[in-house]
Order: sequence, then C-alpha cells, then structure tokens
Amino acid sequence: MDKTNEKLIKALNQDLEKEMAGIVRYLHHSFIVFGPNRGPLVQMFRSQANESMAHAIQLGEKITALGGHPTVKVDQVFEPGHQTVEDMLSEDLKAEKHQLELYTQQLKEFGEYNLPMKLMLEQIIVSEQTHVEEMEKYLRTSNKDLMVMDGYKRKG
Repeated sequence: MDKTNEKLIKALNQDLEKEMAGIVRYLHHSFIVFGPNRGPLVQMFRSQANESMAHAIQLGEKITALGGHPTVKVDQVFEPGHQTVEDMLSEDLKAEKHQLELYTQQLKEFGEYNLPMKLMLEQIIVSEQTHVEEMEKYLRTSNKDLMVMDGYKRKG
C-alpha cells in the first residue's frame, strides 16, 4: 500500500471514530431530553444518530475498499451529567462544526487526485453543513442575529 493510501485510510478512520461518537452522543441526548418538546427533539436526535451511522457505514466501506481495516474505536463523548436542551444542542453544534472542518481539510488534501473520494467527501460535507445549519436554527431564538454569507449583519 502506498503512503497516500495509508494517510487517507488513517484520516478516514479518524472520521469513522468521530461518526461513531456522534451516534453515541445523539442517542444519549435522545434518552435524556425532557419537557413538552421531548417528542420532536427525540426524533431529531435519533435522525442525527442515523445520519452519523450512514456516514460511518460509508467510511467503513471505503476504508475496506482501499485495503485498510476500519477502526472499532469511538472518539471520546463528553458526558457531564445533567444537560439542558441548549447544552445538548451546543455540544452537538460544536461537534458538527469540528467534523465539517475535518472533512473540508480532507477534501483539499485528497480530493484533487482522487475523484471518487472527492465526490464522497463533498456529499458528506453537504450533509454536515446541513446539520450545522439545523443546530444553529434550533439554538437561534430570532432572526435578528442572522448573518448573511458576506458576514454583514442583516438589518431587520
């Protein structure tokens, strides 16, 4: 196996560890959320867990296709005990942004010479960006703080 494939497999295994942690984190949040909005939040957290599982499966299959061995490690999951819904969503937003950064870096590093890898990473990046936007909407209480793409605050 060449050095590029070894480096790619290592990066994909790191992603796999983080996606596995996402499954655990989202399921845990679905168990501990309370209050009158529990139903929709449980559904949202479990949907996110399923998305993380789909990414984990995709990554594991790609690692195997490249001649590597998918990890069984799970990245550390923060578990502080009692959390508010806002705490959970903030934790999830932070994790999603971090994963989005990793996938974006990998796209720059590996996508140029490997079209299938580029397309796979682009698909995952779109999904992760959607997760970030959804978490931001859950945490936002109004449109007054909405930022537009050029970084200027919207006048409302």
